[in-house]
Amino acid sequence: MPKIVDYPEDAKYNIKSVSQRTGVQPVTLRAWERRYKILEPSRAENGYRLYSERDVALLSWLKNQVDTGVSISTAVADFRSNTRKGISPEAVVNTPAPTPSKRSSLPAAEFVKVLYTALVTRDETAASGIFEQALASFDLIPLFEMIIFPVLRDIGDAWYNGKILVAVEHFASGFIRAKLMSIYQSLPLNRQVSYIMVGGAPGELHEIGSLMIAVLLRSAGFRVEYLGPDLPLDDLVHYIKYEKPKMVILSATIDQATEDLVKFDEMISSIHPKPIFGYGGAAFNRNAELISRTPGYYLGETISQSIKTVQSLLEGKKRDPLAG
Repeated sequence: MPKIVDYPEDAKYNIKSVSQRTGVQPVTLRAWERRYKILEPSRAENGYRLYSERDVALLSWLKNQVDTGVSISTAVADFRSNTRKGISPEAVVNTPAPTPSKRSSLPAAEFVKVLYTALVTRDETAASGIFEQALASFDLIPLFEMIIFPVLRDIGDAWYNGKILVAVEHFASGFIRAKLMSIYQSLPLNRQVSYIMVGGAPGELHEIGSLMIAVLLRSAGFRVEYLGPDLPLDDLVHYIKYEKPKMVILSATIDQATEDLVKFDEMISSIHPKPIFGYGGAAFNRNAELISRTPGYYLGETISQSIKTVQSLLEGKKRDPLAG
């Protein structure tokens, strides 16, 4: 049986073909790279990742370890320990070699056009293929900010202007939600790090923004529990008392959904330790007055700003504005 070290190191395979070969989704692969520094892929001229046969063999071995119940952190530690001793694990036999990189050069704007067309014509097969291609071509934040949000905005505008039926808008939103949830559930869950709850404010039925936040925070290495839209605050407070998260994040896209959030920081003030309360969403982006009257931390106008704010809060770099 060949060992991992026996495989060549010349980089020539794109992330999509490596994912198909190993069964490791691109978003999980990137998370492993970032969190555990287990791979250092080369870059093509267009900046896309390129992997070697040895990378594929290592990923297949790691996936096999995880599938048998070993945590990814333990598998990585075992691999490094054996490598320091000059021991290379035996490679896992899998599918034939992936196809060398012929990565799509479609810009984000083109992905927006073709995904929009597939969704409004209810072509689920085409939409799935386009989404997977975009997922393999972009990191999560640019995928969300440059493709998913514009597609949803264009679909919302089309419904508002009478170009598509509400059923079509619901189909598109449901499709995107399902894809995001699939990414969320595929990411590794680390129970040894800061625990964050994410959901929608009372009366808030739109959840794609909060689900994106949950995906990105889990991808960044946090322990995240996504609670869905329209959370009753009394029930949420009881749950927080029991589970004791480090932070709670609630989103609101309509002004009415922000009304109860004004009192939420006070509702959790008796919990020890008190979780950090962060909030965001289109309602706050449109109306700065809502921010001034809502205690807690406004996370920012964009997804990327929100993730940076959360990281700063959990690292203790932001001062509580209500402190003396």
